[in-house]
Amino acid sequence: MDIATIRSNAAGGDAHAQTLLARRHVIGREVPYDPDEAVRLLALAAAQEFPLALLISATFSVLGIGRRQSFDDAIGFLARAAATGSERAIGQLDALGGVKGFDPDAWLAPATSVQHASAPRIFSTEKFIPRQACAWLVSQAVLRLEPTRVKDARLGAGVVSAVRSNTGCGFSKIEGDLVLQMTRLRLAAWTGIDPEFQEPPNILHYERGQQYRPHYDFVRVDEELGLQGELTSWGQRRVTALVYLNEDYVGGETEFPRLGWSYKGKTGDALMFWNLSKAGEREGLSLHAGAPVTHGTKVILSQWIREKVVPAAH
Repeated sequence: MDIATIRSNAAGGDAHAQTLLARRHVIGREVPYDPDEAVRLLALAAAQEFPLALLISATFSVLGIGRRQSFDDAIGFLARAAATGSERAIGQLDALGGVKGFDPDAWLAPATSVQHASAPRIFSTEKFIPRQACAWLVSQAVLRLEPTRVKDARLGAGVVSAVRSNTGCGFSKIEGDLVLQMTRLRLAAWTGIDPEFQEPPNILHYERGQQYRPHYDFVRVDEELGLQGELTSWGQRRVTALVYLNEDYVGGETEFPRLGWSYKGKTGDALMFWNLSKAGEREGLSLHAGAPVTHGTKVILSQWIREKVVPAAH
């Protein structure tokens, strides 16, 4: 649907068009960036009990987009969406423990970390998010899997490469998924870095024999010229955080070959490592890999965190 049609339909009171236009206003695509207008449009669509508008309103509430951050408002929007019969809303509500079981304080409580190395700084924590949340995220990822890509500095774009053979999917930073957004907020609390610095999250899916060969997450020196625009806008990837969404597989460890150390989390555990030193220098020992899975399927959530704010449009 082109933007002119979306505008026209939204003005005519169509809830779907109002929701689409609201999303565009919050990312500044085809229309001016205007979170206040986005909230106004979402309110109109939500008043019609349009499920997607209610789900995105929940996201806006927990992230404080165009309004005061409110977890009560967020779970309220989600409950209203569930009442319409939306399976997506019902699934999220169940994963969060229902209206009465949703506890934002538990999600944002300090995580108990174990440090494994100082260069790079590597930390892990157990039971970072609940198993029900893990299961929900896995169920959403399998609906949109596609071959994963690696960044080609010469092309300035992602390409399919023999370096990684797994599949995966990306999610928007304003995804209408309260489980995903609470996971992002928990990662922000753990790393001490505001969620605005997070790239859009990804979920990675490894079948038997699939792997991600040794690589760095920071932009290498030999890539700087081709990725200069990206570096100028967002800076380096300073932190990588991984949340392990299942454990019923063999192999698939996250390996750090230059440290001679590997990690394999259980369902809900998380790993964080810094790609840059405290001085902002690239950590040469942060070379890491996703070892081949030898049995079963491995699913993890991957969250890269930049030095600068990453707009919702990216």
